Amino acid sequence: MAMVAAALAYYFRPKQWLKEEIDRRIRASIPSDLDPARTVGVPIRRSDKCTGHSLEGSAAGELECPPLEKYLSGVKTFLEFDPLIENVIVTSEDKSACEEFLQLLQKELPKLRVVQNVGDVQQGTGSGNNLEAYVEGSGNDNVVASALTSMHLHLRARYFVITSKSTWTSTIAVMARSYGFASQIFVIDIVPNTNQYGSYARKGS
Repeated sequence: MAMVAAALAYYFRPKQWLKEEIDRRIRASIPSDLDPARTVGVPIRRSDKCTGHSLEGSAAGELECPPLEKYLSGVKTFLEFDPLIENVIVTSEDKSACEEFLQLLQKELPKLRVVQNVGDVQQGTGSGNNLEAYVEGSGNDNVVASALTSMHLHLRARYFVITSKSTWTSTIAVMARSYGFASQIFVIDIVPNTNQYGSYARKGS
C-alpha cells in the first residue's frame, strides 16, 4: 500500500507554480480550526463517469452512478460511529451534483460545517479534452490546479465516502492513508470495485 501511495505521490508532484497555486487555494478553503480527526471527505465523481450521460466529446460512461442519498447515508453512518464529527469536505467536478448534495446536507445535517474547494472550476467532465466547451475558463492548468487542490483538501479528513469504481476517489483514499493528516482512515465504499486498487482504497491492504 505504501509503495502504491508513494508512486502516486511521485506522479502527482507539481511544478513550483502549481505548488504555489494549490497552497493559495488551500489557504482560502480550509478553516484554520479544522480538525482532520473530526472530518468526513466526500469526493463525488459523476458527470461523464455515469452511464447515459450526454456530454459530447467525452468518454462513454462506465458506472451507474449512485443517488446522492447514498453519499448522505454514508456520512450519517460515520456520525453514528463518531458523534464528534463536525466537518464535511465536499468536492466534485460536477457542479450540479455538488450543489444538490449540499442541499441534502443543509436539510438533513445542518450542524455539519461544509468545506469546499474555493475557486474550483468544476469543469463538468473528468476528461482533459476540449474543456472550454464545458465551462468558461476551464483550461487545463486551471483544471489540474482544481483537481489537485481537491485531493489536498481531502487529505484533511479521517472518514471517507467514496465509490472505488472511480479511480479518482479511490486515489484520494489511498493517498490519505499514507499522506493524510489524520492518524487512522475509515472508508465507506458505496459502489465497490473488486480489483486490488479498490481494496487498497477501502482497507489499506
